Amino acid sequence: MRMDFIILGMALIMIGLSMLSLSTVNADVGGVILIGPIPIVFGTSTESAYSALFGALIIFLIFFALMRMRW
Repeated sequence: MRMDFIILGMALIMIGLSMLSLSTVNADVGGVILIGPIPIVFGTSTESAYSALFGALIIFLIFFALMRMRW
């Protein structure tokens, strides 16, 4: 795994968290943690949890399609 991608990912997370903490708008937050094949979905509202689950499903389908392609 390339170290520059790890640093870029951490930097993007830190920028997003700082923007969220500086905003005055009441934001809904959701996320998905994958432990093996079992997804753990969380959110501040059911709408944000469903959005996080939908986003994770889209990312999974893209990843699956890319893995099935023969280069």
